[in-house]
Order: sequence, then C-alpha cells, then structure tokens
Amino acid sequence: MIEKDSHLIHLCRYIHRNPLDAGLVQSIVDWHYSNYFEWVGKRSGSLVDMKFVRTHFRNPDEYERFVLEYNPPPKMANEIRRASFEM
Repeated sequence: MIEKDSHLIHLCRYIHRNPLDAGLVQSIVDWHYSNYFEWVGKRSGSLVDMKFVRTHFRNPDEYERFVLEYNPPPKMANEIRRASFEM
C-alpha cells in the first residue's frame, strides 16, 4: 500500500529505471513501453497525472535528473537483473 507521495515518487523512479537496471536497455529512452516520456515532457499521453508530477518536480529536467542520477545499491541492482532473466 502506498500511503505517501514520497513513496509513490520513488516507486515511479524504480519503475522507470527498471529496464535499465535490469540490463534490458543501454538507456532509459530505449524502453518505449513506459510513461517515462510523458513524465519528462517528450511525449503526450493519458497514463500520467501531470498535476501530480508538476507538484513534485518544477520541470521535466528535474525529474529526469532524479531518475538518471540515482544509483541503486549493488545488491538491489543484481536482484533486479537476476529476476528479469528468470521471467
């Protein structure tokens, strides 16, 4: 259960980074099956609440930095990678 916006924001970052951290792509923008593009203003779509995004990030670049500059702990990154290949 997600009870706080701060938890939801980190969960969205995790989801947007998942293909990259799992080694499925070289860059987040190579994964087209995500609403990351809507969050950073590079595609319009209806699967994002832009009011929520703009409440927490002043502009698309701020969210992009939030996502790209995060380095998951090595143990977590390895677990994500291993789980991705077991599917």
